[in-house]
Amino acid sequence: MTTPLVSIIVPVYNGAGLAGRCFAALQSQTYPNWECLMVNDGSTDESRAFCQSFAEKDDRFVYLEKENGGVSAARNLGLENAKGEYLMFCDQDDWYAPTCLEEALAAQKQNPDAMVSWPFVRDEAAFAAAEGLPQQWQSWPFAQVAWRSDWFHTVWNRLFWMEPVKQNHLRFDPALGWKDKLGEDVEFNQKYMDARWPDGSFTFVRGTQPRYFYFPDNPDSVTNNLTAISRHDRTPPESGYCARLLAEMEKTRSAFSGPADRAALTAYLVHYLRCMAFGVYSAQKLGEALPRGLFKAPALKDLLRLAKENRIYSVYLLPFTLHWGRFSGWLYEQDELQTIWYWRFYEIFYRLFYRGYEK
Repeated sequence: MTTPLVSIIVPVYNGAGLAGRCFAALQSQTYPNWECLMVNDGSTDESRAFCQSFAEKDDRFVYLEKENGGVSAARNLGLENAKGEYLMFCDQDDWYAPTCLEEALAAQKQNPDAMVSWPFVRDEAAFAAAEGLPQQWQSWPFAQVAWRSDWFHTVWNRLFWMEPVKQNHLRFDPALGWKDKLGEDVEFNQKYMDARWPDGSFTFVRGTQPRYFYFPDNPDSVTNNLTAISRHDRTPPESGYCARLLAEMEKTRSAFSGPADRAALTAYLVHYLRCMAFGVYSAQKLGEALPRGLFKAPALKDLLRLAKENRIYSVYLLPFTLHWGRFSGWLYEQDELQTIWYWRFYEIFYRLFYRGYEK
């Protein structure tokens, strides 16, 4: 086997009945020079024999095994054995579109210092329909999309360059990746970005078509088990959140000082207004004082100005415009619980004060 250009790490746990589609999709890739590191994480089913059968028939599949230690520890074993110049991840019950690797590598070649990513979907019909559509790539400075947590909370829909991973010995935190303690992907992405672009200045390139199918029907998946979480287990309040958020907003607001993509601007405004409401809610729950001059802070005033100038609606516009701190925190709690009171104020504020704004 020649040295692979791309190493794809797939943790396997009791995946004999699931991983076949994942591995078959790799074999169907239009780009052939890859290796798949199948890491058997202490399975109790027929996963060993199942994975070894792929390795025997196709030498691009590499079989590894370890005692059960979770998805992060399994990925770390894969990292220690990966030989490729580039790195990708896939979960055992998911799969890539046939052109995914070829398109991603071409985009990376055209944008050598960028992070290349692509969307994923949970609907199989939509995924199949997207396979016939050409991939197009859009790019932004990282500062314009840094707040998009939904673009940085997964590792399996992007291409990593192996050099900074090796040089900085980047690994997943084995304490993360469990049903009661998630965040392993977010943490790895952050460490990777800090290692490769220490100044935080780089280009983020994202495809318009989904090339990763996230299988939604595995009852044992971590994500599906999250649906059992009680609404009383919502995000806990965080000490000093408002002050940290204002500092973050000062760094990101310059990205929208000129003409900006409207969809990106809308998401930015809605996201940060809700985050600020969470900060007020946190202070209330923890008995903390809000930062002095919070409602007159330049970053928050700029957010409200952008919303008004671009006629973009958020339920938090009126409370923050009128400095209704206590009400903002209460409204956030109703938002989290999705009570009828949240939706009543959402509609009342819109109809009385923001009719014609984009919801």
